[in-house]
Amino acid sequence: MPYTTYLVEKGASHSFVAEAKPPTVTMPRIKALMTGSLPGFIDVVRNLNSPALLEDNVITQAKAAGKRMIFYGDETWVKLFPQHFVEYDGTTSFFVSDYTEVDDNVTRHLDKVLKRGDWDVLILHYLGLDHIGHISGPSSPLIGHKLSEMDSILMKIHTSLLSEERENLSPNLLVLCGDHGMSETGSHGASSMEEVNTPLILISSAFERKPGDIRRPKHVQQTDLAATLAIGLGLPIPENSVGSLLFPSIEGRPVREQLRFLHLNAVQLSKLLQENVPSYKKGSNPAPAQHPASTEQQG
Repeated sequence: MPYTTYLVEKGASHSFVAEAKPPTVTMPRIKALMTGSLPGFIDVVRNLNSPALLEDNVITQAKAAGKRMIFYGDETWVKLFPQHFVEYDGTTSFFVSDYTEVDDNVTRHLDKVLKRGDWDVLILHYLGLDHIGHISGPSSPLIGHKLSEMDSILMKIHTSLLSEERENLSPNLLVLCGDHGMSETGSHGASSMEEVNTPLILISSAFERKPGDIRRPKHVQQTDLAATLAIGLGLPIPENSVGSLLFPSIEGRPVREQLRFLHLNAVQLSKLLQENVPSYKKGSNPAPAQHPASTEQQG
């Protein structure tokens, strides 16, 4: 993925290795990404037929705030978040022998939707890499071609967002991530290093990157994304989130703003502790926090 590698090494981006807690299957991992909480193993069963997600989450908060969201890809999202998207096209993940049509069904919408200015959040969930892994393992010769395809798609999205930014002078955020990894035998669901380690890359012109600034990806928790997205979109952090704001994403902001964002996260985590740990005590109640104005227009 040469373009993605360039962004990671020299572009305005922050890259992480995000640990996904087991069970490492799709539905619980989407829940973790959007709620910041840790789904249980009962969700392995629900993965086969996902019910609507009632727990507080970034998608529900975004809809309540009037954000216009579009989704293409794995239909698990549509089941978890029914009536949340102003436009969607779900693709079944059941036919794991197919690794082309499932992705083509996502990509065919791209040119049209990137030219439109009528959305705030675009979510794309590609299935091909997962399916190749199931068919012939993560070292399959098919993987290279698929990664190249994904790289060209990321380049198309990124260049389109940069072009749009030049017109409205407002920064966008592009997030590249995986919901889970893949074992050497071509399966996932358990807790091996290959299954729980996932990529997480945040790309935005709002980030500052000094020439020659090479950073090793930090290890973080997959649940940290929910708090980070909520802060970036000016939304309340989901109430059951156990995640921490990914600090590199705000380190270029004024110190006062950084402290305000960290305070929001601290207040939310403190309230969660109070409600769930009877023995938890704290010296004083934090002052009520105001949620920040949106710092990202599109994600």
